Amino acid sequence: MKQEIFTYLKRKCLTDIRMVNRLFVSAYLRHHGLVPQVNSLLVDAYIIEESQDNALLKELICQLDKNECGYSLEDLTKLFEFVISPEDRKVTGAVYTPDYIRKRIIMEVLTNYDNNLENIHIADIACGCGGFFLTAAMFLHSQTARSFEAIIRENIYGVDIQDYSIERAKLLLSLLALTAGEDVELQFNLWKGDTLCFDFSQMERVDVIVGNPPYVCVRNMSNESRELLKNWRVCASGNSDLYIPFFQIAIEVVREGGRVGYITMNSFLTSLNGRALREYFSEKSYSISIVDFRGTQMFRGRCTYTCLFFLRKVGSDEISYCINESKELAPLFNFQSFQYSQLDNKGGWKLNDFKHAQTQETVGTPLGKFCQSRHGIATLSNKTYVFTPIAETKIFFSFVKNKRNIKVERAICRKIVNSNKLNSDVSIEDVMEYVIFPYRRNGQGIMELIPEAEMKSDYPYAYNYLRSCYEVLAQRDKGRTEKYPAWYAYGRTQSLQMPRYKLFFPKIANKVLRCELVDDKDLLLYNGMAFVSDDKTVVMILKAILESNIFWKYVVLNSKPYASGYYSLNGMNIKHFGIPAFKEDEKRHLLELADSEEINNWLEGFYKESYTPQKND
Repeated sequence: MKQEIFTYLKRKCLTDIRMVNRLFVSAYLRHHGLVPQVNSLLVDAYIIEESQDNALLKELICQLDKNECGYSLEDLTKLFEFVISPEDRKVTGAVYTPDYIRKRIIMEVLTNYDNNLENIHIADIACGCGGFFLTAAMFLHSQTARSFEAIIRENIYGVDIQDYSIERAKLLLSLLALTAGEDVELQFNLWKGDTLCFDFSQMERVDVIVGNPPYVCVRNMSNESRELLKNWRVCASGNSDLYIPFFQIAIEVVREGGRVGYITMNSFLTSLNGRALREYFSEKSYSISIVDFRGTQMFRGRCTYTCLFFLRKVGSDEISYCINESKELAPLFNFQSFQYSQLDNKGGWKLNDFKHAQTQETVGTPLGKFCQSRHGIATLSNKTYVFTPIAETKIFFSFVKNKRNIKVERAICRKIVNSNKLNSDVSIEDVMEYVIFPYRRNGQGIMELIPEAEMKSDYPYAYNYLRSCYEVLAQRDKGRTEKYPAWYAYGRTQSLQMPRYKLFFPKIANKVLRCELVDDKDLLLYNGMAFVSDDKTVVMILKAILESNIFWKYVVLNSKPYASGYYSLNGMNIKHFGIPAFKEDEKRHLLELADSEEINNWLEGFYKESYTPQKND
């Protein structure tokens, strides 16, 4: 339905925000037979029948009816959120929060509230079009019987970076009051401002903060926002996403004993860029409850991994955690408690079956220390260097780039694998490619760049091809390539040489792993990770363990979940898994086992599998 409405607005060239607001508000008023007389915001927005814009309004109403659009305030909220431009949505992270989620958050933070609800100050510090305000106002109205005018004037506070979001929030609150028979002028406590640097003293006192912090990754952030993140200590680790400082801001703004209720990303539980936030939480030691949706997609049309986050600004030695792997919210959340002192702030909070994770991680040597891992090469222009041959001779490879037939010397090429493409149905040979490799080993066995004169004389075809890509290569690192040893050098020098044996595995998986062990000292990889060693026994043992049910159970319980039952195999998620300290005869026995069931049964004793994981309802 919404896409048709959006298409209609584009077809009519209705890009003026004020006009779009007037059309939506007037459609709502017409449908409900409401004509504002006093509220100047609604009077200005209402399109009367004598207006020249009335024809447009009638067309819109026909479109809404044709697409079976409802005329509730919730439907209007959805429309306002939906017509935010893709460009703005990308930078601001605006997303519609479903009504049932807002209601649950409001219920959790306001039920059994320890002060008088009539005097409460509720804030949304990234309010968007005001969905949480509607839910909070209706809850307060039902509990206190106060007028919406009084609630909006005395209880509701908010800030948003976009003018039009504040305007729409005011319109929705005005319609809420008018629909209840309150055609009055309203006094709002809503400000246009950047939450990252906003002066919250304007709000006087904040008792409760609710909301849905913006989902913006660092690459989509404005330069100004990136600079402002530096002011918040929780953004000190990795490349912080925009939602992360909203925890610290809420904690600093809300009063002692106050409450916070968010639906937000769950990546802070285990990610590198969430490390400083985890440390902050542990240091503050407030009462925190987390309802983790794991891989369940709670937002239609948007791939996000989320949780409910509740905080009371009172001291506590523990946090509470539960899993809700359904779009339906459990009537009661079945929390488990974890001591702050038990949690690994650096490595990540592994709260899903904590005891089981501890059992697996205390075995032998951590995976990250048992065998070194390597990330792939970093050309910073794989489309230039990596290719799939369409023909080959003893001397040349031929391939197509940008509809051009290219020929390069075999001697300057290496086999390369994108291990992220591997899965149970795709073998190493299926993803084998080649890369132009302008490096050679020097007398000390270290890789060095082939001089340009030698490239020109010994590999003229490869040199001329790369020269034809000069403009593309010069744009790497945002054009800052002056520090490169030569214009054709890779962007980074990582992983130019690796140990002989390489164990490849996929980036994400939805079932027990199938790894690929390759014996080739010259084979390279990109866009992925591999375990590597010059000791074949080490990688063979590791292969047997990574392909076991025991390791897969650990992944399911502790790794980042994705949609459709997939889980991350990122190094951060698996590096603490324990590898038993096998004796020599045990190593031989393990490697002699061929049947997967036999391997699983034999390994169980080393991992104390008599422990039965607890289930979260």
